[in-house]
Order: sequence, then structure tokens, then C-alpha cells
Amino acid sequence: MTKIAIIGSLLVDIAIRTPRVPQRGENLLVHDLKMGAGGKGANAATAIVRMGGEALVIACVGDDDLGHLELATLRAEGVETVGVTLIPGASTDVAMVMVDDEGENTVLAINRTNQLLTGRAVESALHPHWDTLDAILTNFECSEGAVAATVRLGKAHNIPVVVDAGPIRGYGPETWRDATVLSPNAQEAAALAGMASATLQDDQTARRAAGKLLAAGPEAIVLKRGSRGALLLTKQDDVLVPSFSVKVVDTTGAGDAFSAALTLALAEGKPLPEATRYANAAGALAVTQFGTLEAMPTRATVNALLEADTRHSPALR
Repeated sequence: MTKIAIIGSLLVDIAIRTPRVPQRGENLLVHDLKMGAGGKGANAATAIVRMGGEALVIACVGDDDLGHLELATLRAEGVETVGVTLIPGASTDVAMVMVDDEGENTVLAINRTNQLLTGRAVESALHPHWDTLDAILTNFECSEGAVAATVRLGKAHNIPVVVDAGPIRGYGPETWRDATVLSPNAQEAAALAGMASATLQDDQTARRAAGKLLAAGPEAIVLKRGSRGALLLTKQDDVLVPSFSVKVVDTTGAGDAFSAALTLALAEGKPLPEATRYANAAGALAVTQFGTLEAMPTRATVNALLEADTRHSPALR
């Protein structure tokens, strides 16, 4: 079975379905509330297991009720949690997610305990697994030192590393330049490239941003663009991979499903254009349900969506 290590992060999500984001000082009635395990690391690890891989999480949670809830949920999904450190006296991080009637989300997050994950802790947790790992996935929801160590160690051991470059953080190229794949969304790519995010809606401007990031060092850029699909850029390839048409309920977690599927597909030996199409399908399925971790797709549902799609595979441009 393909084994992937996921470095950071674990948070408990409090998700609220709301007609719209409330105005300042407003008391607004909402549709629904849901609370459960989440975080970019937890969501991606769950998706990897559901899509047929083996997932090892390396992260930090508080030694509190929410931390134990997070770990129990992951274990029930079949995720290996031996790399998770329980921090005495710390509170498990929490995200408040507001999902409006258009399915778009606004997130308020407390992200302190995840920042306690150090590069040294990552190195120690990965050490027993180098002979069995097929790929590594990390994100910016943990400390910069942890991300930098992950990328450095993956390169040293010749194991592909996918960096989900979100959420927006001031992590410079020295942190992620040796990644196999850097995968931001449009806002994250604009922040990393020093451009205005609104301009990335245009294909040529998106290519220019991806080109600036590629020039910083990664082997490939996979730019997540939601309903516009994904842009894959390497020194050899320039590929626009179309999205899938689905009913959008909640966009939260779509990027996590995308990154998980991309990493798993690469680890299984799929070429980047095919892996990106697989990731688009996983991300599309994740938006069809309210919630995050529970909305992560399975291999069967991803394959069914791919088989139902009658378009040709993405062509090189």
C-alpha cells in the first residue's frame, strides 16, 4: 500500500452554515452548526486513507478533550497517529468556519499549538519510516521550521514532497524551493509571487504568477483555481486541467482533498497531468457536502466522477 506522511496540521472545526457573513455588530440567525475534527493535515490524511493509501500524521495537539477527539476521529478513519505529540497544558487549535449560501467560506482560526511542531520533531518522527514512505505532503498551517525541514528531508531521501502553500503565510522561497510540487490556490500564489490576487483570474496572468514561483526552485507548480480547474507548470509542460461541474455546498476542505489526491496519485506513479486531473475530481467531490473531514472523498467516488467525465485528458499547451 502506498504510504504518505502528512506534516501538520490538526484543528477542531466549528462549521456554521449562514445566509451570509454577518456585518459588524449584527446578530444573524444561521442555518446549521457542525463540530468535529479537521485541519488541513487531518483532512488530507483522511482523504488519502479513503482513496486507498496509508497515512502517517506528524503534528501537535493539546492534551485536552478536543485533542483526544481529533486523535480518536483520525484513528477511526485508519490514520496512523504515532507521530502526533500531545502537548500538556496546551489547547488544541480551533477553526470557526462560516459557509454562506453560495458555498463560499470565511475562516477564523486559532493556530498556536500547531506552531509548536519543530523541524527537529519532524526529523525524529520521520526517521523510522524512510524505508516505507512513498511521498510526503505538508502545508503552511504548521510552523515554517517544520515545513522547511520536511522539504529538506524529503529531498535528501529522494522522496517526493508536495507543499500545499496555504493558508497565506510569509514563508519565503528558502522554505519551499526544493519541493517536488508547490500547490497554492490563486490568493496564495498571488501572495507568494507578490501580485494582486484578482488578476490571477486571467489565464495568462495565472501563468505569469506560476512562472515566478517555478523560477524560485520547485520542480512543478500546480495552481488550484476552483471552478477554473488547475494550471500545471513545469520547465517542460504548461497544462490547463479542466474542473468538474458539481453542485457547490461548501468549499471548505476542497484544497485539502485536492492536495491529498495529487500526492497519492504521484506516489502511485501517475504523470503530473493525470495526477492533477485526479486531484481536480477529489476537490470537486469535497465541495458537495457541508463540513470538512467528513466530506473527504473515497477512491470509488473519485473514479466514478472521472469515468463519468467525457472530456479528453488535458492537452499540453
